[in-house]
Amino acid sequence: MNKIIAAFAIALGITVIASSYSDSVQADLRDNLIRLHIIAESDSEADQNIKLKVRDAVLKEVREKFDIEDEKCMEEIIHRLPEFEETANRVLRENGFDYTARAMYGKFPFPEKTYKSMTLPAGDYYGIRIILGNGQGHNWWCVMYPPLCMSEDGEMTLSEESKKILRETLDKDTYDIITKKNNEVVVKFKIIEIVQEIKQKIK
Repeated sequence: MNKIIAAFAIALGITVIASSYSDSVQADLRDNLIRLHIIAESDSEADQNIKLKVRDAVLKEVREKFDIEDEKCMEEIIHRLPEFEETANRVLRENGFDYTARAMYGKFPFPEKTYKSMTLPAGDYYGIRIILGNGQGHNWWCVMYPPLCMSEDGEMTLSEESKKILRETLDKDTYDIITKKNNEVVVKFKIIEIVQEIKQKIK
């Protein structure tokens, strides 16, 4: 009986430590990133293509209008939410679509997402959600701040400027987890992934 109690206590301790570690990394990411979630009107080719044009226009606006190295940049992006909605509507109008977009800011669940330069674990993130029309099509998940840029091969990747911001704002362990692929990092990432998946199921 004592062995069973000891084993249970060890398992509980490991669970608490893993959960605490996962929550710490998740909070670090959540507090220093703004995700971008665009939901297409439908899965038609036209609606999916315009979704990507809206994405590009919004990210372009962030790069051109905001000083991403300013510590108040995240706050400014959130406060100018109506401008992003208008940008989306402008792109829709210019391309002949008769439906409109609506934008909102909040904390939303995001799946694990891999980009060319980093992988973000699944979890709840603060982000701007832009719904096109009735929002019945496939989604696009991206990162609004620090902004991702388009590489020559069309993949989404962090610019050197954005990498610098993440290195300076995230804990070193968090930064390594999302940008590196050595064995230690893979194990840590898996711990975060498992804990967050369990929490999502409980929710």
